[in-house]
Amino acid sequence: MKDNKLPPLQKIIASIFALVFIASLFFIGYRIYTKPAYEAHEQKQARLLAVSAVSLFSEKTAREPGIWARFNRDETELIIDHMKIKGNWVVKVNFNNKESHIEVISSVSSGWNSRSPRSAEVRAKIYNDGRVEYEDGEGSQSIAAAIKSGSLIALGKVHIFRFPDEQKKVPAVIEAEESLLTDQEGNEYLILVYPENIPDKGMPSE
Repeated sequence: MKDNKLPPLQKIIASIFALVFIASLFFIGYRIYTKPAYEAHEQKQARLLAVSAVSLFSEKTAREPGIWARFNRDETELIIDHMKIKGNWVVKVNFNNKESHIEVISSVSSGWNSRSPRSAEVRAKIYNDGRVEYEDGEGSQSIAAAIKSGSLIALGKVHIFRFPDEQKKVPAVIEAEESLLTDQEGNEYLILVYPENIPDKGMPSE
């Protein structure tokens, strides 16, 4: 009678494939189970990052009155290199020069490595004294206040806003420091803040 038993090596290989298959089922199940929470976190992250960029431009305006007059076009687009920022987030700020303010559109979208891409757009007016008026009213204003009063940890990296065309020189240096914001539930979010005393911190810059 022919023996149908597998040789020891084939048994080991078959066992390994079975374990890999079971592990993949657990992994897929975990991804499905955690997807709603992940998507909510990504959406909130995009919103926080967009508002933090507006706040940064606001502080830059207050500290350097007339800075936007250095840009010789009515409409300007500035970006941060998404290959250098944590999480590969795409951060873009468009602004129009007006007589007493600039009109800002801060837009953020998930990086290439996100499993559930999300985006956010925040529109605001930044007046010459740095005061901000958000188009959606208290929504973004409350987020900005939460960022200002939240628990922040500097991540040790400073970015410089640039034109989409890297060959073009930006007429003013606009720096943004990566920081980690922790909310009341213990969730962590990446935001951009105005760098303080950069030379003293010894932070790497782009």
